[in-house]
Amino acid sequence: MIIIGAGGHASEVFNECLGLNYSIEGFFDSLNPNVQSLFNLPIFQEPEAIKTKNAIIAVGNPAIRKKLFLQFERYGFNLVNLISTSAQISPLSVHLGDGLNVMSNVYIGPNVSISKGSLVNARSSIHHNTVVGSFCEICIGVNIAGSCVIGDEVFIGMGAVILPGVKIGNNAIIGAGAVVTKDVPAGVTVKGVPAK
Repeated sequence: MIIIGAGGHASEVFNECLGLNYSIEGFFDSLNPNVQSLFNLPIFQEPEAIKTKNAIIAVGNPAIRKKLFLQFERYGFNLVNLISTSAQISPLSVHLGDGLNVMSNVYIGPNVSISKGSLVNARSSIHHNTVVGSFCEICIGVNIAGSCVIGDEVFIGMGAVILPGVKIGNNAIIGAGAVVTKDVPAGVTVKGVPAK
């Protein structure tokens, strides 16, 4: 297995991989050529140099996650879901796309769909009948109530709360600690309580 990314989130992903007994070949990071290793494992800068074809994306930023997902998909890599052993995922009609990170102590309720390449960070919850788009970053401690629709490449800041039935458009940004009580159009940034 290769971990795509070598920053802070990659450290969290590596920690989860240890708990899952995954064999890690190294990390990939083409942006910082001065870094040679992390946790005594090599950092590759060219996808062609990597032997394994199984990879986990370990970058938070939605746009960068998407770019790396598509790049490694073109190179024929299998983008593996990282599901923490402490995550609680309902057995009832949950759909998880490829290349997800579901970190520690996450709750995913029944009839939830999360599309490819998204990150659901530690202690977040996504409740019944909610749809999450592709390449989203759901930060630590976010609570998404039931029957919400989250578009593609949405960033939801730490500790934000999305109330039942809210729809958030593509590329929207929800500030840390925001309480979102009504729909958010595509490309709009909201923050505060209630979010504006």
